[in-house]
Order: sequence, then C-alpha cells, then structure tokens
Amino acid sequence: MAPEYVMHGQFSVKSDVFSFGILVLEIISGAKNSGIRDGDNTEYLLSFVSHTFNVVISFMLYYFC
Repeated sequence: MAPEYVMHGQFSVKSDVFSFGILVLEIISGAKNSGIRDGDNTEYLLSFVSHTFNVVISFMLYYFC
C-alpha cells in the first residue's frame, strides 16, 4: 500500500506509480510484498531490495574503484 494512501487516505497518481513499482519488484525478485522470511527474521520487500542494493553498490565500489 502506498505511503500517501496510508497517511492521508487519498489515492493519487503517485500511489499508482508506487504500486506498479512494487509489482515490478515482486516479478523481478520472485518474492511477495507480504514478507520474506529468513529464519526467525521477517523482512518486507522494500527493505529487502534496499539492503540488497546497498550491498551490491558497496561491492562494486570496493572492487571496481
């Protein structure tokens, strides 16, 4: 659910774009937005993608720069 909709209760074009982005992330990662379980930890799709992106960028900066 888009943050704007949760905070203000109004649906907008931004909410639609947010939902489309989540759908694309679900397709690419193969995981649902409801939660990714890794042992005892549960991580939601956006935090999972953010963490993975940061690890990949750190790796690239370390080895290629």
